[in-house]
Amino acid sequence: MANPLIGQILGSVFGRAAGGGVAPGSGGLGNGLPGGLGSVLGGMLGGGGIPAGAPTGVPRGGDGGLGGAGGRNAMLALLLPLVLQWVQRSGGIGSVLQRVGQKGYRGQADSWVSTGANQPLPPQAAHELLGPDELARLSSQLGVGEDEVAHGFSEILPEVVDHLSPQGQLPGDADRTLDAGQSALEKMLSQVH
Repeated sequence: MANPLIGQILGSVFGRAAGGGVAPGSGGLGNGLPGGLGSVLGGMLGGGGIPAGAPTGVPRGGDGGLGGAGGRNAMLALLLPLVLQWVQRSGGIGSVLQRVGQKGYRGQADSWVSTGANQPLPPQAAHELLGPDELARLSSQLGVGEDEVAHGFSEILPEVVDHLSPQGQLPGDADRTLDAGQSALEKMLSQVH
């Protein structure tokens, strides 16, 4: 069963990556895509081999890379659980938002929590937030360049925060919600053939 939070996050990120955007509260991948999140992930991740370091069972395109629109979506789907793990290792979503503010992006972070439009996070912020070692690790794990990871991170983090705070504030169980979503996504990714 798909986790609704993860479906909403991925739907928003994919919609923005395709240039369309997703209206807040629209339900993300559940709207207009037959078969639910599992089918979407299966279709977009279908193909040849597995990127070095990718979760087991997650294929990549037959060219050996994650190029093209489907490859971009696949990279974002593979990056999401890694971003969620990074949030956990960084002390939870509250600590991450504090770090975002300390790096000079308080306005962006506040917009993600509020009920208004999200201000974008520049990819340079991902370099600052993750640091060179973490960025290199994620790049190696996904088999894509560091700039591509930074762009993906800068798309995913605002959506994670936005979907965790639909009422304009982070709930007390936000980290538990993220943990449950991460577990569901990792399980789903491991079952995609």
